[in-house]
Amino acid sequence: MELHFICNHILRTTHAQIREYKVVEEDRFELINYYGDDIRGDAISSDAEFAQKIFCVGIKEYPVIYVEEYPVYYAVIYCSPACFIIGPVNVEQQQLYREGMTVQNYLARQHRMSDLKIPYCEYETFCQEVLLLFYALTGKEMSYKELNDKNFVTEDLLDSMTKKKSRLFFDYHEYYRVHNPYSLEARTMEGIRKGDVERVKKSLDETFVGEYGVLSKNALQSAKNLGIVGLALASRAAIEGGMPYEEAFSLNDSQILKLEEINNIGEVEVMIRQGKIHFAEIVRDLRNDSNKKKNPLVEECKNLIFRKMHSKIAVRELAEELDVSIEYLSALFRKTEGVCIKDYIMNQKMQLAENLLIYSEYSIEQIGLYLGFSSQSHFGAMFKKYENMTPKQYRDVYAKKEFQEITKNMTNTIKS
Repeated sequence: MELHFICNHILRTTHAQIREYKVVEEDRFELINYYGDDIRGDAISSDAEFAQKIFCVGIKEYPVIYVEEYPVYYAVIYCSPACFIIGPVNVEQQQLYREGMTVQNYLARQHRMSDLKIPYCEYETFCQEVLLLFYALTGKEMSYKELNDKNFVTEDLLDSMTKKKSRLFFDYHEYYRVHNPYSLEARTMEGIRKGDVERVKKSLDETFVGEYGVLSKNALQSAKNLGIVGLALASRAAIEGGMPYEEAFSLNDSQILKLEEINNIGEVEVMIRQGKIHFAEIVRDLRNDSNKKKNPLVEECKNLIFRKMHSKIAVRELAEELDVSIEYLSALFRKTEGVCIKDYIMNQKMQLAENLLIYSEYSIEQIGLYLGFSSQSHFGAMFKKYENMTPKQYRDVYAKKEFQEITKNMTNTIKS
């Protein structure tokens, strides 16, 4: 009963089919249990040659992660006399794969099937659920890191890393190429930590003999990769300078997602520069507020508020999660921040609402619901109280034209 429950839990979480086989002989398996949709709709039933490949990955003392063809994964767990196969899952949300086809359609053709279901599941989530089943079957604990090490740390991989490093060193010396000085990066990060915007701008404008590393054979992707690394370092420097970590990480995530959408090197360079300057500006503004004395509990409360921004936030729930009384948290927060918790929450929600009204195509109703307001009218009333204009008036005045056109078209579509 317990195993049945766990298999159904994994099915609900990953949407991956689970097959339980009895090992009859070394190369013969008998299906005894199945969790998922119609068994005729998977590749193992339809393609005997493919099924044999999975069965033959070897009896290991750990779960085997089988990559059919990235981004499609299976997992195999042997627990004598049984063998469990979990999958497939697609660890990317991408639709197009090869030859203008989706992952499902491409692999369906490979397996000579008319249709194939491959649900999306994050890679780590898939692995953690596989480890849960492994523990239920064997009583052995294994970490996510250990699972990856067991499956993917090989002599070939380690050798190839050494060869790649040696070849790169040779190329740099052969062509007299040197990296840009570390001191330049250090100056930039120190400027961000101290909120010294002018220092950051000056360091970013410096000229130097060296050059940035090449992180991809494609020039655009190399620029993006450098940007991802640089902005990640900037976010950490900003946290060290006093920026709440949840806010810093979320800003960094949004910057990286935006980088992925850009298709020219010049725009990538501009965004990286502006992103680093923005982190320095945030730290500067935090440090300029001399009335605030940092308190670890208050900072944790602010991070908690930031994580809950999309829901209705109750002070009682914040106090419970922080394991203090409402009275103590409220008094400490007001003393440290100079404002009560409820007003701080509403100010933060209004700031987020402003950004969504300016830079997103979401309707005013959607924004209100996203921020945890009970109705559009409630959202509108609170917004007007803080901004002295309605959400619609604010969007009409400040929204970028491209988003105004999108929201206008969406409204017309809904009405028609």
